Formats: sequence, C-alpha cells, structure tokens
Amino acid sequence: MTTKLTVLVAGSTGMLGSKIVSALLDKSNLDVRAMVRSINDSSAENRQKIEAMQAKSVTIVEGDLMKPETLLSVCDGVDVVVSAIGNNDVTVPGQKNLIDAAKHQGVKRFIPSDYSVDYRKLDYGDNDNLDMRKEVFEYLQIMGLEYTLVLNGAFMEFITYMPLFDLEHQIFQYWGDGETPLDLTTTDDTAKYVAEAVSDPSLANTALSVAGDTLTAKQLKATYEEVTGSKLTEKSLGSIAEMKAWIANKKASASSLEEYVYHQYMYAMVSGKGKLERIGSDRYPHIKPKTVKQFLSKGNS
Repeated sequence: MTTKLTVLVAGSTGMLGSKIVSALLDKSNLDVRAMVRSINDSSAENRQKIEAMQAKSVTIVEGDLMKPETLLSVCDGVDVVVSAIGNNDVTVPGQKNLIDAAKHQGVKRFIPSDYSVDYRKLDYGDNDNLDMRKEVFEYLQIMGLEYTLVLNGAFMEFITYMPLFDLEHQIFQYWGDGETPLDLTTTDDTAKYVAEAVSDPSLANTALSVAGDTLTAKQLKATYEEVTGSKLTEKSLGSIAEMKAWIANKKASASSLEEYVYHQYMYAMVSGKGKLERIGSDRYPHIKPKTVKQFLSKGNS
C-alpha cells in the first residue's frame, strides 16, 4: 500500500499555483493543502478559487508568509512544500520564512518558486527577478532542507509578449544571431511536471529541467508565421554585448522594473547563459507537453 504524501502549496490561487493544485489532485497518492492568507478577506475571484478547491477535497489553511508565527501550524504534518509565489516584495523574505517553518516542522522537501531558465548559471545583476530566486535557493542550501528545483525555460503563454515580438508594427526583432535554442513550456505542462516532482524522491537536491519545445528565435518567428498566416519583418537589434549594454543603460534611467526586466529574461535566453541542461521531459512519458506550434494553433497567442 502506497503511503500518501501531504503537500502544501503556497501561492495556491495564482495563475500557476492553481494549476499546480489541480495537477496534484490528479495524483492518487497525495493529500493537498492550499495556503491562503485569509479565506474571508480574499477577493471575490480568490474566494471562487478557494471554494472550487474545497469542492475537490483540498484542505484550505490560512497562513501569511510575512507572519512567521502563522506558518508553523500550516507546515505541521506536511511532507513536501511547493511554492508558487510570484515576483514581489514577499518573494525572498516570505519564502525564507516558509523554509524556516518547513525546516522546524520536519518537512521532507521544498520546491521553491522557480519555473524559469536556469538562474543558477546567471550572475547577480543579470536579472533582477531571478536574483530573488538565486537568493532563496542559496538559503535553502544553507538551511540544509532537501529541495527540488523545477526549471521550464519561458512560459509559452508569454511568447507574444516577449521583446522579440512587436506585433503592432508586425516586426520580429532580435539580438545576437537568432540561432540560440530557447526553451518553452506551457503553465499547464509545468504544473504537471511539478506534481510528478513531488512524488519523485530521486529528484532530491537536484533540478528537474523540462521543455515542451526548444526553438531558436528565428524558428519561433517561422512557427508564428506558419500558424497565424502573417508575415513579420525581421529586424536585427545588434549583438548580445550590445543588448547587455542597452539593458544597463535602461536600468540606470528606469522608473520601474517593467521597463527592462523582460529584456533581462530575453538576455538570459538569447545569450544561452540560462539555457536548460539535461532536459528531462521524457522522464514522465505519460505527459505529452505541447509544442509551440500546437500551443499557437489552439488560439492561445
């Protein structure tokens, strides 16, 4: 008889977090706990999500990442913590508090909120958002808590929002030679791989790198054109070194992170610096991840 694992999901009402909860529910060996800050004070949209989870026998627990005293009871009896916290002021201190509580309560494994390129290969300063991931990962290592990283490249849902596409002017623009392989995965498939990682003890203290598709920038352009029937004008913006200089100049004068952070993500990809290694998508052959062509063909663009 298989022993059931209790899994806690932080960020359970978010775009990815809610999909992770659904994917976990498809696994018969898991009891799922979803953490929310407040049931009664949640927005109407989040209350709907909470009610939907409760209807599927998900245990809802209240915990505030910035109030460490609320996290001990949340982590009590939990085997694996899955974090799906977005990029905000809570990302680092909140996850550190959750790691502390997990460690104190004897949680076996922690899956931090990564879901990106391989940020471990980046230098601090390459990407302001991924710097936060690096800091949390380093803290996990210091605390000695068993972990699994889930890395999926870029989400396909954001393809047309990438700096590569200027659809208003029907332009496809790129830095470098456009021939560097880029890893892309849907949020649905990423959530499925997270659910598998939870149940796979052999992934302890390592990364599960997955990709629904790997295309160069120019292949991405060709796929978009094939699916949509549109023609994009190709425009080279310069070398990778020029891209890095552009980002530095933009960051120096920017009034908000949004003015340059998407280019930082693009730099990590087109430079090859954040390229996923040892992609293990075929580790779970029952998952048939969508390719970019399949994704765009279903009107998701």
